[in-house]
Amino acid sequence: MKSWYGLSDYKVENKLNDSISISYFCGMNIDEVAPDHSTLSRFRTALTKTKTFEKLFSIINAQLEDHNIIVKKGIIVDASGIDTPRRLKGKTNYKVTQDRTEEEVRVKKQYASSVDADGRWLKKRGKYHFGF
Repeated sequence: MKSWYGLSDYKVENKLNDSISISYFCGMNIDEVAPDHSTLSRFRTALTKTKTFEKLFSIINAQLEDHNIIVKKGIIVDASGIDTPRRLKGKTNYKVTQDRTEEEVRVKKQYASSVDADGRWLKKRGKYHFGF
């Protein structure tokens, strides 16, 4: 997981404790706590000193390839969308202000009081949603 996703030892520890799928992939039960970052580092150092790290890594990759799982490099994304009922309706108004000293023009969106101004539009499965 560290190599595929470019994670530090701290982040590997956090992901193992936070993500059910990653902990399951690593053979951990849901009630187990992941080894801390220093344990992971010491274990990797011991494997490197005995020249077994690369051998073990290639064996794991061969097993994954046997099951048609090939990972070159991955990205972990937590992108859950939450809709808000206070979405934009109709045309958006803009307020234009001009600074007299610097001749700078600023444009700011003006929302009705019934609109959640922090929300944004996103497209998910071909449909547009307004929310977070």
